[in-house]
Amino acid sequence: MDDLPWDAQAFIDNRILVMSGLRRWSEKWISKYRGTDKIYELRIPHKKVQYRPLGAYGQRFSFILLCGSIEKGDKIPAAIIDTAVQRQRDLENGSGYVREHQFN
Repeated sequence: MDDLPWDAQAFIDNRILVMSGLRRWSEKWISKYRGTDKIYELRIPHKKVQYRPLGAYGQRFSFILLCGSIEKGDKIPAAIIDTAVQRQRDLENGSGYVREHQFN
């Protein structure tokens, strides 16, 4: 997120904070990414840009952000999806790591 404009970073952080306080997330804000088993996309529109952080559900009601993306033409680049899938697999087999998100 460091490469994003400061207002976009703040907007995304705010959405994640709001979502963290909810027991159930609206399909308006999150959905399983098509063609994947465990990858979900957060839907965060801001100033006509469709931010799409990708992640997966973890243990004890946690959500793990795997990578970020911007949707273009109703699609996320295939390389970004591949990265998210590989990171999810790494977590499952114990070769990945998780750190807490640092809010700006």
